[in-house]
Amino acid sequence: MLAKKVLNKKVLLGALGGVAVVAAALVGYRVFGWGAMGPVNGLKLDLSRPDALVRTTSLSALPRDLLTVPLARDVLREDFLFYYEQSEDRLGLKGSLRRIAYEHELGWGDQLLRMVLDQPAEVALWRDADGSLKHFAIAVSRSQLTRLLEEAGKIALKDTQMRVAGSLRVDGGQVPVYALNYAYQRTLLFAAHGQRLVILSHPGMLYGGADGKKGDGTAEKTVASLLAPEAAKQNVFHAQFHLDGAAPEGHSIAVKADFLSFGYQPFFGALEALRFDFQQGAWQSKVLLNADKLKNGGYDSSALWPVLPHSPSACFSVPVEWTALQPVLKRLGSNTSEPVVPLAGHLQGPAAACWYGTSRLHTPVFVATRSAQAGDDAVYGSLFEAAIGGKDPVRKTTGKDAKGGFVRWERSVATALGQSTPALAVAGNTVVFSADGKLVDQVLAVRRKQAPAASDLLPDGAHTIGLIAPASLARLIQLEAFDTLPANNEPVLRAAANEHLVPRLNALKKYPPLRMVLKRQPASGTSWEALEWQETAR
Repeated sequence: MLAKKVLNKKVLLGALGGVAVVAAALVGYRVFGWGAMGPVNGLKLDLSRPDALVRTTSLSALPRDLLTVPLARDVLREDFLFYYEQSEDRLGLKGSLRRIAYEHELGWGDQLLRMVLDQPAEVALWRDADGSLKHFAIAVSRSQLTRLLEEAGKIALKDTQMRVAGSLRVDGGQVPVYALNYAYQRTLLFAAHGQRLVILSHPGMLYGGADGKKGDGTAEKTVASLLAPEAAKQNVFHAQFHLDGAAPEGHSIAVKADFLSFGYQPFFGALEALRFDFQQGAWQSKVLLNADKLKNGGYDSSALWPVLPHSPSACFSVPVEWTALQPVLKRLGSNTSEPVVPLAGHLQGPAAACWYGTSRLHTPVFVATRSAQAGDDAVYGSLFEAAIGGKDPVRKTTGKDAKGGFVRWERSVATALGQSTPALAVAGNTVVFSADGKLVDQVLAVRRKQAPAASDLLPDGAHTIGLIAPASLARLIQLEAFDTLPANNEPVLRAAANEHLVPRLNALKKYPPLRMVLKRQPASGTSWEALEWQETAR
């Protein structure tokens, strides 16, 4: 029991990326200034639907609490905390507030920053065009805002860095919105009402864009709700994350699956979000599942692990909603000799995506299960030929083994990364595809009992939804990083990678393989379920 508690504290690999992005966003990303709002407006940013939500008792304590996880401390090191506290954006904001306070003889130069960072707060984050969480809104409650509002109004009339940007209607009255230019091409907005303060990282989140068109009022309504005195209105983001109104005792970070999956979440709608909670000195993971979409096998992954090769660098199963493939199959079917839309009804249960150290990051292997009444195998060949373009002909191979027959298709394709030979195979109730045909062959070898399976050392395949081998994953990352940084062409970046990346990857290699376990699925509705991290045999 003690070992499991220690493991739960030290292993939160899945949270690292999300928390690091959140903490970086809180200190401020580069924005485009008051007159260059096009990138935000062009995204049609919906301020009512963030990609991630942080609820915390103290924003300033979040990075330090992250480093209580040994894995995070070893990989991120103290440099992470130093960057958070000494970043250019934070120092620029701090310097601007000090300058304003000094010139106008105010007492809240550093107090305003502490007011935000040292108080219970909610931070909503949205992705930018590059996919990173760059845009954020911070909402805090504070009882000492009256004097701040009075002084801000006076400063905005005569200061070069602060001005009134507009106003919002809140609780029957008009609330001014202030713009603060705190560094070169960096502007944030803030508004306060009663005990509520809201900060937006970019003016374009609330006002217009390069085309000068006004939005539909959603942004204004959202900010007005965050400023409202009623707690029910302030919790404007909670319903979509299925959170109750109770504030967390430490930190709670919820990230939507659509963001984590780069927009592919409609294909596995049952998996809605991940959450990471820090309470009583320990991190815990949870997953948000929609039971109504867990159909045709639910989230039982027991059929996948016995056919997957042993020792993946990383491997995850997701509950696919196969009917969502129908529009894609219909479009591909226009170029095939046989209709491929029925395939959406042949496939069932979750699918797995796995990365192996013997291959590359851009060539994972995908494995799915089909029903016993799957029909003619030829339809898979038609799908492969339509989906994998190229001038070379498709090569088909058939064979038999002790478990029955198999059919395999492959085609040589020239890509920007070199020659590739993607392959698709069906064997019994297993369907496998990879841009690296060798991984398809490994899956077929596992089915023939000629190679070990990922399930050989798993005590419970039905509830296992992920495997991570930090050592193998670190080697794969290092291979990819140095492959893009040839020593002759990129000596400076190569040297920087050697100095900063390699020591962190070496620290990652010391950790044992882990599996993600989902012991319970919701019987109905949508709910958060605990996600356990357990050490597995090497």
